[in-house]
Amino acid sequence: MTNTVKVKEGDTEYELRPVGNKSKNWFYRHTIGAAKSAGPGKSVLFSVVFILFILYAIILIVPFAWILINSFKDATDFADNKWALNFSAGFDNYVKAFNYKVKGTTVLGMYLNSLLVVGGGVVVTLISCTLASYTMAKYKFKGRGIIYNIVIISMMVPIVGTLPAQYRLMQNLGLVDNIIGVWFLYSGGFGFNFLFLYAYFKSISWTYAEAAQIDGASDFRIFIQIMVPMARPALTAVGVLTFMGLWCDYQTPYFYLNSMPTIALGLKDMSEQLSTTPYNTTLVLATAILATIPILVLFCVFQKTIMNNMTVGGLKG
Repeated sequence: MTNTVKVKEGDTEYELRPVGNKSKNWFYRHTIGAAKSAGPGKSVLFSVVFILFILYAIILIVPFAWILINSFKDATDFADNKWALNFSAGFDNYVKAFNYKVKGTTVLGMYLNSLLVVGGGVVVTLISCTLASYTMAKYKFKGRGIIYNIVIISMMVPIVGTLPAQYRLMQNLGLVDNIIGVWFLYSGGFGFNFLFLYAYFKSISWTYAEAAQIDGASDFRIFIQIMVPMARPALTAVGVLTFMGLWCDYQTPYFYLNSMPTIALGLKDMSEQLSTTPYNTTLVLATAILATIPILVLFCVFQKTIMNNMTVGGLKG
């Protein structure tokens, strides 16, 4: 039995339970406790979904753990046993990775290039997607439904199908091998980010805007001072997810910014340069870990914002 302490305050008596009780345990509350509270009919479905998520997590974690462990091995130990738990090289591979140059640029230089390219890409993406989604969600005008359908259809067209025309356009504009051209490509206001923000702005009540209009606020002021702050959780989530996606993008810099290698493009070129020598595989793995660290830190910092981005504050419309 669980020991309890009874506290009496006036005519009311409270019963305090220790923190170690199962009802306070996070893992129990979200696994066994959740299955019991779901009822007999849903508990089976809950168990199946839970097992599937566990398997999916294992599929994601095992390759990353394998890369991390082998990044600390020397070439000989890696060739002998790729699954052994061995840290014979220590941090030597990471030191070599920092000193390795791709097109005359070290890993630190690639980091700076990535921050410049990706940071600008996130800014232009947020601006374009926010303006497009807000206008479509809150204003009625002719052709709005057609534009929305075009957005959905364009998402079904593979990138390979539009790449030749896109490259010719960028070449004619003189934006190939130019960072402004890469930002221009990232500035598209449609796609998944548009649909996500469109749904979020749609859920925000227009009551606030009507109250501001009575006080004489303009449409632009309503957008900047009311709607954007209320959509901050969604904008933060979109910004973080966009940063993570662009950080791992090597295709766009490969075609349009080849002389300024980002960390993703540098890792690709490095793996191609060292592919002929199997003894350098651990060096590539160490560089891959270095390339992954920023997005892992970013996700850990903003994970609550990403998970709770569907929460909408304000009045119900």
